[in-house]
Amino acid sequence: MESNEERSVQDPKALVEAALFISSDPVPRSELIDLAGTPEDELDFIIEEIEDDLAAEDRGLRLVENNGNYQLRVKRFILPRVKYLAPHQDISRGVLRTLSVIAYNSPVLQKEVIDIRGNGAYDHIDELISRGFVTSKQEGRTKLLAVTQDFLDYFGLDGTEDLRKGEDLI
Repeated sequence: MESNEERSVQDPKALVEAALFISSDPVPRSELIDLAGTPEDELDFIIEEIEDDLAAEDRGLRLVENNGNYQLRVKRFILPRVKYLAPHQDISRGVLRTLSVIAYNSPVLQKEVIDIRGNGAYDHIDELISRGFVTSKQEGRTKLLAVTQDFLDYFGLDGTEDLRKGEDLI
């Protein structure tokens, strides 16, 4: 006789949910198809079921799709209560301020960021690039800075337009 746990290991929906929960990075659609062992149209149905399950107001998570990659994120209304549990709490206030200037104006010239934040921002920018939150491209004698998808994912944003809505995001 098969136990409930053994059945869950074979349940495609349970496998997809577990993969999305455990992965710190977005999971590609192709990987979910392989993991669940289902055809593409069945994965669509599974994804839709998970989205419907999480749509309830009393649920704290939402399923996000970006370019065929899926990830579970905390709903914004609950984020203020749980964000202290998130990793990378070591981002200093100065680095966050520099990041906010870059994010709000993205893409923005490094020179403009330095004009606003001062010379200390050079180190902040280096840290943000190493964390993968910002990209840097040579633009004449300065650099063009822009936020990355990793930045959007980390802060639970769907796109840079969310930055200009005036919502309390963090």
